[in-house]
Formats: sequence, C-alpha cells, structure tokens
Amino acid sequence: MTNFNSRVEFYRCPMGAVPFDTNIHFRIKLSRELHCSGAVLAVKDDRFGDTLVNGMYWAGEVDNGYEIWECDLRIDRVGLYWYHFILDTCYGRRFIMKGYGSEGFITDSDWEPRFQLTCYDKDFTTPSWLPGGIMYQIFPDRFCFSGEKKKGIYPDKKLQTEWDRIPDWRPNEFGMITNSDFFQGDLKGITMKLPYLHSLGVTCIYLNPIFEAYSNHRYDTGNYEKIDPILGTEEDFCELCAEAKKLGIHIINDGVFSHTGSDSIYFNRENRYDTLGAYNSKESPYYTWYKFIEWPNIYNSWWGFDTLPEVEELSNSFNEYINGEDGIIRRWIRKGNSGWRLDV
Repeated sequence: MTNFNSRVEFYRCPMGAVPFDTNIHFRIKLSRELHCSGAVLAVKDDRFGDTLVNGMYWAGEVDNGYEIWECDLRIDRVGLYWYHFILDTCYGRRFIMKGYGSEGFITDSDWEPRFQLTCYDKDFTTPSWLPGGIMYQIFPDRFCFSGEKKKGIYPDKKLQTEWDRIPDWRPNEFGMITNSDFFQGDLKGITMKLPYLHSLGVTCIYLNPIFEAYSNHRYDTGNYEKIDPILGTEEDFCELCAEAKKLGIHIINDGVFSHTGSDSIYFNRENRYDTLGAYNSKESPYYTWYKFIEWPNIYNSWWGFDTLPEVEELSNSFNEYINGEDGIIRRWIRKGNSGWRLDV
C-alpha cells in the first residue's frame, strides 16, 4: 500500500519544481489500524535551516480500512526545501520518509532521507531552444581524436595510442586507481563530428568536464580557467561553439563546483602548481573555500575521496569566483557556450 508518492498527482499536486507562492496540495494515505490522531507536514529550508510545520486535516475513509489526510502548502520564497510527514499513532510517533524512488514509507525514525521541493522565481523561463530538443552527452576523452599531436602535457599522464584497447583499470603499484591514461579525444575531434551529430537531429551537446585536471574523467578540476591541454585550447573551444551554432546545436558544459581536485591551483596538495593552495598555507586565498577538520590532511571530500576536496559553496570569495560578473560561469558563456549542467 502506498502512503505517499511525490510523483503521483493524487498525493502531491502539482508535482516537480514549482514557482514560489504556488499552492501545493498534499495527501497521505494511512491504515486505520494506526489509529492516527494527528498528522503534520514538516518542511525544512535548506539554506536557513528553519522548519515550517503545517497541520493536516482528516479527509475521510477510503478503500475499506484506509484514511486520507490532506493539507495545502504555499512557500513564499525561492529556495530548496526538504519535507516529511509526522504522525501521532497508537504506536507512538511515526514518520513518513522518502524510500525507494519517490515513494514514502512509515518508520519510527526521522533520520531517513526526506522529499525534495524546489521553488523557483516566478519570472524564470527555460531557454526557447531547449524544450523538445535532442541532447547528446559526450565524454571528451573517448569520443573522437582529431589526430593532432598533444602539447604541454604533464609527464605523469599516459597517452594511449590504440583507440580500441582496454583502459588502465587495475590499481598501480601503490594500490591506487588513478584514471590517468588518456585516449586523446579532443575538442577538434568533436568539431569534426558536428555534421554527423546534426544528421542525428542533435540540438544540444552536453560536454563532460573539459577543464584542466589530472584524471581522464576530469571531475577533479585543476583549473577552471584553462581547457585541459589534451583536449586542446581555448580557441578550439570557441571554434567548437561557433561551428555548432551554425548547425543549430548548442553547447553546455559540466559545472563541477561542489569540489575541486586536490591536484589543483586552489588546493595544490601535490605541489604541481606555483600557487599557494589551501593545503599549503592557511594564508592561501583559497583556504576559506574548503572544509578542513584538521588542517591540512583531514578535510571534507566528495564521498570520502581525498583527491576531491569539497568546497564551501557559501564562501563569498568562491561564490564571486564562480558566479561573479567576471566569474567562471559568465567567462565561458562569453566564449560561446549556452549554459551549464551543475554536477552534484
């Protein structure tokens, strides 16, 4: 029996992200055997941490042994919110938390995941070219190699010369999987394939990360301001965007802004760069970007991978660097991209 499902209009209407100040109707379905005497919807503001508690009313019996509780909710500001339901039953306090997919389940703990509610600006509209289009995702290292010789490559990066061989997936002599072998796919190779992509009806290309990084997946950003030299140059990126637009194809980049690489100009744990990274000194201009528990070796990182230190996204200097008028977001839009996909 379903207690709640955030993707079914019977339980939540409207579904999905909504403009702020939209009336949202919620329903939960409970067994009469719970003898529920009260139910509330609890909604936590992700940014400010305050919780709104909204009472629900009993709406009658259904389906021989079940009952419905309902309420309306109206959020008056833009933001990200997390919600769950609190029940007073004959067994004590119970909660409806987020289970598999979009379904809820009843538990005696409120530590389980909660449901997400996104409220956006009423005046926001999606770009006209996006709805109804066909998006093609490209992992740049494995899509197409133009054949152009690579320049300025760090010697600890291995360039594969056989396109069809198996990537290096085994741990090295230190027991580490470094993802540091490259098949040399590049931006010029993608530009060469634009007529083919156009023939498929593609209207948007989503590029996995293209900025300088140590690994072939490039989610360990080394420098947001520089195209990875294995992929090419800034001029190659501008040419790709310009040629794609001639065919009605838009380019969006992967914005990996929740963490950087430890091997980066910002953190610089490996001392590859001549910058003063957060790992090198507390006087680093990047020190406030990271969440150190015990500087310099213990810090928050993405899923515990110490090569991916998490950034403090509310840091004023980091926010200005990424989102400011001369920040990374606008820098690459000015170079020709049409937007960003935001990672994690």
